[in-house]
Amino acid sequence: MAANSYFVPGYGISRAVIQNEIRYHCGPDAIVRPYTHQGRDGFLVTTSGPPLTKAQIDDLKISSREYEEKQSRRADEADVFVNQPVPVSQRIRRSG
Repeated sequence: MAANSYFVPGYGISRAVIQNEIRYHCGPDAIVRPYTHQGRDGFLVTTSGPPLTKAQIDDLKISSREYEEKQSRRADEADVFVNQPVPVSQRIRRSG
């Protein structure tokens, strides 16, 4: 069977979650990558299996919310401020 590609809007869907769960929903050959379609950010799904249903997309959104909440709790436990500046070493330009 030939592979089909289609766009899934990314609102409410975590990249880590969709990449982890896409094969469960669409078959072992399914791949997903970030994609922008008509100015909207989302994902391009390529699979020879069935396309995601509305219920499966809703499940991905629920899993994404749980994943993001878990990640934020992990950050809180580590006492990390998400938007804290991180020092980056820069090469010094030498004139001459």
